[in-house]
Amino acid sequence: MPIIDVFIAKLIAMGLAFVAQYILWKKYSSFQTWLTQNQIGVVTALVVFTRIIPFILVFVILKEEPRGDVPFFYYKASHAVHLDLVYRDFWSFHAPIFSYIIALPLLIVDHASSIVALMMVGELGCVWLTYKHYKTVSSEAYAKLLHYLMLPAPIIICLLGGQEDIWLWGFALGALMIWKKSNSDFRMGLMFALSLLCLKVTVAFFLFPLFFLIKDKFKFILSMAVVGIPSLALLYYLVGWDFLMLIKHTEDPYSPNLFSVLRPFIGASVNITKMNWLGLGLFLPLTTWIGFSVRNKSFEQAFPLLFILTYGLMQLFLPSAMAYYMFIYLVIIVFELWQHKDGSFFFVLLLLNFLLIVEPFVYVYYKNPVFDSFEVLSKSGYGLEYLLQWAFVVTLIYVLRVCYLRLKALPELAHK
Repeated sequence: MPIIDVFIAKLIAMGLAFVAQYILWKKYSSFQTWLTQNQIGVVTALVVFTRIIPFILVFVILKEEPRGDVPFFYYKASHAVHLDLVYRDFWSFHAPIFSYIIALPLLIVDHASSIVALMMVGELGCVWLTYKHYKTVSSEAYAKLLHYLMLPAPIIICLLGGQEDIWLWGFALGALMIWKKSNSDFRMGLMFALSLLCLKVTVAFFLFPLFFLIKDKFKFILSMAVVGIPSLALLYYLVGWDFLMLIKHTEDPYSPNLFSVLRPFIGASVNITKMNWLGLGLFLPLTTWIGFSVRNKSFEQAFPLLFILTYGLMQLFLPSAMAYYMFIYLVIIVFELWQHKDGSFFFVLLLLNFLLIVEPFVYVYYKNPVFDSFEVLSKSGYGLEYLLQWAFVVTLIYVLRVCYLRLKALPELAHK
């Protein structure tokens, strides 16, 4: 199917989703009793209509090939399913176990769309864990679950983009739930260590601000070392320094981020890899300082807010960051930052979804333009893409400001 037809289909689906979102938001109180009494049926129906039926339509009936990162995922999984050695026998920018995880569905159906199915199952698992966590602390959790399942951006990002980024939150939330149940910083650290082996090195970014909220820092570090040191030693034994491949994916500029919107002011003579290191050198100290400044707040309450700030600032400061990175923490924005009756933030959620769907298409349609001068913006369509990038960056900054103010407003814990 031509890309423009795919985009039109996205716009139609987005329009229908926005209408459904508005009706649900406006009339929720009128149907709350019925929706609550029929939770299993309602949630199942939403999953079927927003995930399963679109999957069947796109990949079974229309026989479309998966797009986004999925072809590269399929390349890795095709090697992993034959037990080839990651980094040595095939390329991967993910953690060592990731390629073998996404190879599992190929044992059932050897097609790239089976990886998309795995991503959808992973997303739904993360969303369900999020709902289980928030329903114990918020009476609005069920309404937010319904709203999230109906948001168009996660559906498109997962179905057509095959993104796994929400898994970062799933593992982090799993670590928090382990901590809540056991009150063990050591066990929580084991979960984070496992996520570093299964996902991306970006998992480590969250550990910098979180470290200051952890009570028993020694046990947390010990748990990471117990898993990390033998794993690194084994990787070095098997593939030498090739495992450093997973931190080398910083050579291409993407959008939208501060770098992409400010580049016309900076000019063309910029090394993207150096700018990524500069962005890393800016946002990591900033998130670490935020973690230090709220070290006396409730661990459970500060945890999701710090998560949003960490990966939101990463998305803002890294030149290699793209719009779809918001998939890491979009579900927490819905459950943590939005008060269901807040119409203004509801509009922000819909605006983010609009930008997450439209900006990446325009960016790819115009062949990933780099705005290294203001003269470039005079080309047809480039001005629109630049405005969309600015709209996304400004909206993201607004969301991060709301998150930061919410974090600072948390009460201080009494010292014992």
